[in-house]
Amino acid sequence: MSIYDVFYKNEKETENNTFNKEEWARKKQKQRQDAYEMVESTCEKMLSDGEVLKDYLKVQGRFDRYSVTNAILVSAQMPEATKLKEYKKWRADRIYVDKGANKVTIFEPGKEYIRDNGTQAVSYNAKVVYDISETSAKKKAGNEKTYNMRRLISALIDASPADFQPVDDLDAPAFYDKEKQIIFVKTGLSEEQLFKAVTKEISAAIYHVRFNEDREASNFKAYCVAFMTTSKYGIDTGDFNFDKAPEVFDGLEPQSLKSELGKIRDVFAEIQTEMYRSLGKNAPVKNREQER
Repeated sequence: MSIYDVFYKNEKETENNTFNKEEWARKKQKQRQDAYEMVESTCEKMLSDGEVLKDYLKVQGRFDRYSVTNAILVSAQMPEATKLKEYKKWRADRIYVDKGANKVTIFEPGKEYIRDNGTQAVSYNAKVVYDISETSAKKKAGNEKTYNMRRLISALIDASPADFQPVDDLDAPAFYDKEKQIIFVKTGLSEEQLFKAVTKEISAAIYHVRFNEDREASNFKAYCVAFMTTSKYGIDTGDFNFDKAPEVFDGLEPQSLKSELGKIRDVFAEIQTEMYRSLGKNAPVKNREQER
């Protein structure tokens, strides 16, 4: 073959390689439809299997800025993922995606449009992302910043909408009293016990203050937020059990479940926002010797 053949292909070859917009649109539509079906089927599994819910909560805890839908998609495809980017964004960082890397499909906002009823809405497009574990930067996976328990507990206290009061005699490790709007904390707890108990009761307080939900309605959801927070900061979650999840969510449809997961995410996000602010504010100042 002449070198010029590379640049001047015959008419038939050029025609075969022409971008087919309709075919591309069909592929994108199928990709989007497959993703929606995956969300629906995963929600149905959550309603009957606590371990599937647990996987979702872990993912939502790590990807706290992801929507519920995208966190569900990640949990269904790669629940161990820690950092996801599109191929071109990895390349922009001079990081290369492994050959044959596993693809993870999520949604991104598309164009705005007007529904038949006149309301405004946003369309969503499916896109493919890759986890850091499937790239040339895989050795950096899992190197997230860690904090000691004392700093984490201090940040939790800053995130609470209620005051705290230590007590010697309490049936539970901690308890939010909605009438007094005080979180009573049993004395003598280990730092890990304190973190888990306080996180759950702060969540119950937020459900009460923000959503006007009493303990009976919010108890399991507050438990989910405590699990997400505990998991996010690398604290042992072996004592969390989700066997009763199907009983708690009994009768819910997938769409209703997504609504409840959205509230869980919102409460978790509120706690994280305040914790991030506190952890940043209380970060130790580096001296010049440390900066070298």
